[in-house]
Amino acid sequence: MSEIVTAEELLALPLFEGENPETAHWVAARMRMITLAAGEQFVRAGEPATEFMIVLTGEIHFRRDAIDEILVAPAGQATGILPFSRMKTWTGRGWAAQDTRVAAMDAGCLHELVYRAPLLAQRLVSEMTERTRRFTRMEEGANRLLALGRLAAGLAHELNNPASAAVRSAARLRELLSERRRYGLAFRGEVLSAEARQHMEQLGESLADCAATLGILDPLERSDREADLSDWLESVDIPGDLAPALVDAGLTIDRLRPLIGLASTHILTLGLRILVADHEILCLTQELDEASRRISDLVQAVKTYSYMDKSPVADVDVEQGIDVTLRMFQHQLKHGIQLNRHFAGNLPKIRANGSELNQIWTNLIDNAIDAVELLPKDTPRSLTVKTCAEPTGILVELSDNGPGIPAEAQRRIFEPFFTTKPVGEGTGLGLDIVQRIVRAHRGSIRVDSAPGRTVFQIRLPNG
Repeated sequence: MSEIVTAEELLALPLFEGENPETAHWVAARMRMITLAAGEQFVRAGEPATEFMIVLTGEIHFRRDAIDEILVAPAGQATGILPFSRMKTWTGRGWAAQDTRVAAMDAGCLHELVYRAPLLAQRLVSEMTERTRRFTRMEEGANRLLALGRLAAGLAHELNNPASAAVRSAARLRELLSERRRYGLAFRGEVLSAEARQHMEQLGESLADCAATLGILDPLERSDREADLSDWLESVDIPGDLAPALVDAGLTIDRLRPLIGLASTHILTLGLRILVADHEILCLTQELDEASRRISDLVQAVKTYSYMDKSPVADVDVEQGIDVTLRMFQHQLKHGIQLNRHFAGNLPKIRANGSELNQIWTNLIDNAIDAVELLPKDTPRSLTVKTCAEPTGILVELSDNGPGIPAEAQRRIFEPFFTTKPVGEGTGLGLDIVQRIVRAHRGSIRVDSAPGRTVFQIRLPNG
């Protein structure tokens, strides 16, 4: 025989404190008992949520999808469908942490329960409010982590490129320094005429800047120049394999010809190898400098984006905040997305929380990238950012040429937990967070969307 729920057990719970026995009997008569063994799962994500429940003994644990945090429902706590709840399906899984007994009532009885048991209803509404608050905090955290995770992945990629280049350049630099030392030792004791030494020094001082030689010669012209120089070097008994490096260094036949006859070919070969090594060392130091500068710029961008070492509220340059946020998305944007910046350039600074404003730009840019990635593969993709000053503040427009937001969804996109993304790809809180931040800064946000163009307008006041 199945165990039944008794009014006496319900009246012993804090939830029913002050309720009369008749009400408790009415509730108990409409409840069924669920007995769970420790570890037994009783709800799964996506299943219909149809019952109001009270944990009588034991403990229930819940884990919501995409959130690595467990919510605990101990004995005496209500769960499942609560009065005025809009939950239709379970958004995670629930299991018994120990041997547990749960009293369950069909959610269709809740309207009458609210009428019959006002004290219980008041406590259940308070519980639902607290539950919503807890879930919202968790979802907000998950939303921020999701956005930061995507930024971090792109940033790691952007940092990896200059860091790898620096490692490669440093390794090659060590090899070259060793080679140059070897050439120098071989050169030691050799006698050069004053004229030959002067000409070598002039060639060393005039070595072409590494960047200056890139892009000047087309491949065919470069190949011809290397072939001509190689033939000439071999004609004067100097190894022709020096030709490509000498072309890189900007040294031509006309500039090298005066050396012939001033020293032996052995000495000239050593001298040219030292010049070639010096030029490559120059190039490598430039690459190391550029890689270091790129890493420094990215680190500074992160500091600016997060407003590290700055007070939460300050005079904020909105265009700088948008620009640095776009740099955080550089990895995603450079893969087939055209970025159009139309900055006014003379916007007044506004008193705001810069980190929160950057969260607005992060969420909107992230959504725009997701939107244009839905377009067919060969379709041009674009993201446009525009700013302008208004009499009472500033206007920021972010638009994309994605497929647009369906008309029925546009009315709900700012609702908490509403998302048009597939299950597991969005928390449904991104635009809710954006709207709350905008309102906290006494601003406004609106959206206008149609296939091929979606525009978000954010207005923020000066004062």
